[in-house]
Amino acid sequence: MKIVQQTIASLGAPTWIESVERPYGSAVIARWRHLNGQLRISTADAIRVCLSLSTGQQVRHAERDRTLSKNVLAGDVIVAPSGIPTETTLEGDAEVVQIFIEPESIGLVASKTIIATPVAPPGDALKRATIQLFVAARHGDWRGYDVAEVRLRQGVRDLLTARTGDERKRAHRELPPMAIRRAEQLINEAMENPHSASPTLRELAATARISPNHLIRSLRQIRGTTPHQLVMMRRCQRAMEFLRQPDLTVAEVAWRAGYSSPAYFIASFRQQLGVTPGAYQRAVAPKG
Repeated sequence: MKIVQQTIASLGAPTWIESVERPYGSAVIARWRHLNGQLRISTADAIRVCLSLSTGQQVRHAERDRTLSKNVLAGDVIVAPSGIPTETTLEGDAEVVQIFIEPESIGLVASKTIIATPVAPPGDALKRATIQLFVAARHGDWRGYDVAEVRLRQGVRDLLTARTGDERKRAHRELPPMAIRRAEQLINEAMENPHSASPTLRELAATARISPNHLIRSLRQIRGTTPHQLVMMRRCQRAMEFLRQPDLTVAEVAWRAGYSSPAYFIASFRQQLGVTPGAYQRAVAPKG
């Protein structure tokens, strides 16, 4: 992949790099530790998943054709689609893990889907593994880091092994992108108010203007998730935003994110990401 060579030319040799080959495609996983740098990708030939393992430095990511520019915080996962010029700036002692995936490996449908959620990697298994990798690295838990690294490799292998297939492409044609966006908008609005109940399946289906069974079937085929899981993932993302505030307790975050109790929040968060809210909060806290 040309994008891997461009990244090495900009950031230098990685501290670790590995290729993952599968019958339906290939990917490259690499880790960089770098002091200052600017990575410009003129035309990417692969989907790039980037995880920042450090705090205390500025990481800024921009996609010029999509006018997206944001500061990347430690633990954030950025998904940069192929074919779009990007620019990532590292200021200070930065440590990042990047995964480069051939678009054909997960199919055009999948690559279009993950563009809509730039802070989540393609697949729950990858998200869990990358967050576990981040928390272990920040806590100096090298045994946990090794375990998370193995899970990350396996997540990439599983992603490459799962053929997109005609059924998934057909589901994408049958379910217009606007239908998913309407359902996601309803979820986002509910997340903004901690006292509001989670949208029901019927409410999500009505907003998407399709039947509940059609919504369940289409989301499972296109994104590999269910409407309920989509709600739980968004609530978990909301909680992660609050956990970045060191003055908030886990109980306060549970209330603000709309969980019924701190115990349920801890159990749900750990089920989604494989780490506890407290461990994640300590990991994202600036050191020094």
